[in-house]
Amino acid sequence: MRRAPATTVDARRELVLGWAMLAIAAGYYALATRIPESGIADAIGAQGLPKAYAAILALLSIIVIGRALRARHTAIDAAAAESAAGLRHVGLRTAGMLVVGALYVALVPWLGYIVSIAGLIASTVALQGGRLDRRTAAIAAGGALLLWLLFVRLLGIPHPSGIWPSML
Repeated sequence: MRRAPATTVDARRELVLGWAMLAIAAGYYALATRIPESGIADAIGAQGLPKAYAAILALLSIIVIGRALRARHTAIDAAAAESAAGLRHVGLRTAGMLVVGALYVALVPWLGYIVSIAGLIASTVALQGGRLDRRTAAIAAGGALLLWLLFVRLLGIPHPSGIWPSML
């Protein structure tokens, strides 16, 4: 589980990041509305998935902003201030998340959506300091199945089946 920022400088950085992410979400949503409608489109349309991604990014941005504001207004224990080694650890974790995201994009066509998103969830838990145990595996599998049901079955948005086409 992610901790709140340790200093007001960290809170300020997260606040700036949250607002920047919210601006990107707004821009992405605005661009998604410019996607032309097709006469042969389904009920969701070509704009559906990009708009959903923009809304999710906006929601996550609001959460980051809220957490940063809360951390900014709470008393911060001096012992919790991060050292240079701690900042390096955060940088390595961030780089690890970028690598995991790149691997997800590269592997999803071959492994399929369910397997790839389960790996992404488990990797994120591990990079955020969680343990890779049965509970994490169950959460990753359940989350992957839930996302697959939402996007593929409920919304009708096809995703790569990879090596598992008979299961889908």
